[in-house]
Amino acid sequence: MIRVIYKDGTEDLITQKFLDILLHLGEVQMFRRNNDWAVVGVDPVRNIRRGGFSGQDRRAHQQTELPELACSC
Repeated sequence: MIRVIYKDGTEDLITQKFLDILLHLGEVQMFRRNNDWAVVGVDPVRNIRRGGFSGQDRRAHQQTELPELACSC
């Protein structure tokens, strides 16, 4: 869980996925990263400052080709 401070000053604990969504929507003022706070608009934040990740995507999967099924229609 990640500690965040919303733009209205309230604090919360949220998941990484929800943080990504809130960053995209511009709802977060700052969030806890490692041992310090990342301030949105000041510190580098991947989804806002940079255009995206430019390294190798380790999550990508090889697409599986399915064999064609013979139709006896």
